[in-house]
Amino acid sequence: MNGSESTIYDIAAEAGVSITTVSRVLRNSGCVSAATRKKVEAAIARYNYHPSVIAQGMTSKKTYTLGMILPKLLNPNYAMIFTGANDEARRNGHLISLFPWSSISDEQPALSVANRRLDGLIVCVEYLSPDRNERLQITLKELRQYMPIVLIGCVPSYYDYPTITYPMAEIMRQAVSYLVGLGHEKIAFIGGTEADQDEQRRDVGYMEGLKEAQLPCIASYRAFCDGTAAAGEAALEGMLSSLLPSYWPTAVIALNDLVAMGCMAAARKRGLRLPEDLSVLGCDNLFCAPYLSPALTSVNTRQQELGAEAVKLLLSGEEKRVDAGWEFVIRDSCARFGQQ
Repeated sequence: MNGSESTIYDIAAEAGVSITTVSRVLRNSGCVSAATRKKVEAAIARYNYHPSVIAQGMTSKKTYTLGMILPKLLNPNYAMIFTGANDEARRNGHLISLFPWSSISDEQPALSVANRRLDGLIVCVEYLSPDRNERLQITLKELRQYMPIVLIGCVPSYYDYPTITYPMAEIMRQAVSYLVGLGHEKIAFIGGTEADQDEQRRDVGYMEGLKEAQLPCIASYRAFCDGTAAAGEAALEGMLSSLLPSYWPTAVIALNDLVAMGCMAAARKRGLRLPEDLSVLGCDNLFCAPYLSPALTSVNTRQQELGAEAVKLLLSGEEKRVDAGWEFVIRDSCARFGQQ
């Protein structure tokens, strides 16, 4: 009999013990003699027995299922976060149910998610307009009554939940410093939303970096857009169209690698050489970054590690805020200004 067909009753009968004793051996709890434990373990091995997660859940009131809510299911960045979380959950005997952002933005979000009987929930936070910020805080408060919650992504400091986040302002400040070190003075930033309420948002760090380098913060060098390649292309095209060629930026920091790809396409349509005429710096270090032409310099935000750490934090029950690891990956899309 294989493990999918055998039951705890078969194990108990084979070992000549009660199902309670088998359960204690499986949970490694209770008072069970070494001889009895050996008999039960031998029966488990013979039947290749694997306890039912559903049956365990009925006993322990746990479902061994975690939930994850992602803003954009088709974005490769979020796919990598989910991969890391799913791998870590499986290592710990859990499954992950994936939900779109609409799961917490409809009329009864708490009820629709809570009805899934999850053991915990990971919520990836993106850009927070005032309305979205208020709705999210209300929803999280409702959901917290049903299950523990961990937040990941760009999470404002006033959110009182276990959190794994990125110091995005500091990352962007260092990105500006890197480009200034290459001799660039006309540095643009593309991406995000003007209504973002996060004090650690990228454009805050962008402006701090310019200030440290004693460079002016020029409104024409800041374009807002969502995180798609098409939006990045349109944003840079709009920026270039609004400026005389002599005022065009010589470097662009993009919200993410998809936006960076769009910027590269827009630059080529204008006849700009990459990176001689325009340096481009992305964020997230997607799998495609090394294969672009030129290979894209990017910020490695280690998405799979982020997903795995979120699961660890959720299962640990710890109430803490952690900065996620990151690093610059220097490739060919950024060059010294004036380099021919």
